[in-house]
Amino acid sequence: MMVSVARREESELQEDYKKVGERIRRERLKYGLTLSEAAKAIGLSASFLSLLENGKVVPSLKSLSKICSFFSLHIATLFEEDDNSHDVLFFPSEKQVEISMKGDRSLKFLLPKKGVLEPVLITLFPRSIHQEFTVHEGMEFGYVLRGEIEVQIRERDPVRCKAGDSILYRADLPHRLVNPTDYPSEGLWIGFRGVDFPGKENPVSYKKSFSLRGEKREESDKRS
Repeated sequence: MMVSVARREESELQEDYKKVGERIRRERLKYGLTLSEAAKAIGLSASFLSLLENGKVVPSLKSLSKICSFFSLHIATLFEEDDNSHDVLFFPSEKQVEISMKGDRSLKFLLPKKGVLEPVLITLFPRSIHQEFTVHEGMEFGYVLRGEIEVQIRERDPVRCKAGDSILYRADLPHRLVNPTDYPSEGLWIGFRGVDFPGKENPVSYKKSFSLRGEKREESDKRS
């Protein structure tokens, strides 16, 4: 029984990656690129890209990130079901894509399409780094659900956020997330693209600014 279930899961996984390959091929053809042209621009070999488009290989997260960056796609878009609805986007939990990376962190994409709003559930394992310093347009909002997450922004003092804390910062400043503790941490992170940050210099963070009664508590960091 367990063997048949495992085979079914393996078959479903192969089908998923076949669909991923088909979507990548559609994007490539939409831009009028040959395999060689696309592979060279992305930084992959033409043979690997061909295998990927035909669902013959399981790509690494790094390879998918390169492809999505080149075609300006959200990585979750590659795994989503085709849907013609544009007014309401329902994304059930079983359809949400969760990716574990190097055993130190996992990302769960809560919306399938790349757009102005990009919510991600981030889990950081003990003493791990989400990614190296990165920059992109817009701003990021974070809310720590469990444990502690330290937001490191170059040329700024790091902000250590505990469960219940929230933070908003410019994404065009080099930034990364770190779990400085010996326990797993989890947070909801939302990227806002094409949206200007309300302050130009310093990140804004609040440490449980309001109580349940609505009484304002002391802010840990004030707007500059």
